[in-house]
Amino acid sequence: MNIRTELHNYLSSLNKYLARLHHDDAAEVIKEIESHILDAVEAREANGETVDMKHILAGFGSARDLASQYVDHVLQGAPPPKGFKAIQSITRGVTKGLWYSMAFFGYFMAGALALVGLAKLLFPNQVGLWSAAQGQSVVITFTDARFPMSQEVLGWWLVPLALLASGLVFILTRKVLKALRHGMP
Repeated sequence: MNIRTELHNYLSSLNKYLARLHHDDAAEVIKEIESHILDAVEAREANGETVDMKHILAGFGSARDLASQYVDHVLQGAPPPKGFKAIQSITRGVTKGLWYSMAFFGYFMAGALALVGLAKLLFPNQVGLWSAAQGQSVVITFTDARFPMSQEVLGWWLVPLALLASGLVFILTRKVLKALRHGMP
């Protein structure tokens, strides 16, 4: 059997045993394992060694055992399989950074939309959504000077739509942050 066939068979078996995971999680595990296997192959080739795929795959353990460790890790929070802790710490660091970025962006957008809706109530002639340049661009602005040949698009509808969008962005941000928190340390 050649290297590709053995790799394909191993990853197919692994995928079968990862069936309890969500499809995206299983695909991520498969990509991670494939990357580690290919790194091992590349390291052997770089050292001038012959590539014995059976030996490399034996180092990862049986597909069933490896999949079981990943399923336990993802679903129950068990420690990651041996040798994959570096990947786990990187993933957690990315998740933490993503969480803070998402929190800032989501809550900022929700606040900005709420501010636009409330500002339209206080300054009806200065705040609005205008179609400018013969309908080729749309601008939300807070200004005394209108664009030449511009036309207000939403009028007073901007208030409920902006407030509704603000609420939806706020709720969506909370749900995404809750989902991301699951992956944080």
